[in-house]
Amino acid sequence: MVEANLLLNLQPERTMQWMNEPSHSERGENGELIIEAPANADFYQDPAGKHVVSSAPFLYRPVTGSFVLTTRLSASMTHKYDSGCLMLMVDDRNWAKLCFEYDGECPTIVSVVTKDGSSDDCNSERVEVEKPYLRITRDDNCISFHYSADGELWRQIRYFGMNLPSTCLTGVVAQSPQGTGCLVKIDELTLTA
Repeated sequence: MVEANLLLNLQPERTMQWMNEPSHSERGENGELIIEAPANADFYQDPAGKHVVSSAPFLYRPVTGSFVLTTRLSASMTHKYDSGCLMLMVDDRNWAKLCFEYDGECPTIVSVVTKDGSSDDCNSERVEVEKPYLRITRDDNCISFHYSADGELWRQIRYFGMNLPSTCLTGVVAQSPQGTGCLVKIDELTLTA
């Protein structure tokens, strides 16, 4: 097992790269990574074909084999669907994300699995904390999504199979699908391979 704290011990600017540059990104006073998603930024492929977009800032790195990616983050949540997410991507038609998202009424955990260009969107549960923990685990072709309020007690949100190559892209996403932008702050980002 090799563990690397991608955010605090390494510099994400050197170990990770952007797909879709953010409006702005910087390190905060406490070392957190701050990402500003531009207006209408999203990753979603509506099964009805009405909303197909892959424009949200995605800070990623390639990872080979099984891994666990964990983060603690917050999002400004001004507009419906504003969110901060973890994502695993094969290509622009096959990816999965776990989000801390504003559903228009309250912060919620949302998962989206996109296979062959069609997204399956599932709202899970209301979140009572400002900075939840999110986790993606890949074990061969099985993926599980977990959420925690405190980083100790974890709840499974989704478990599914997906045909994956040995190397996938994984990282964090900031999005504002219907808004003018969203500020996501990432306090922790840890990859265990």
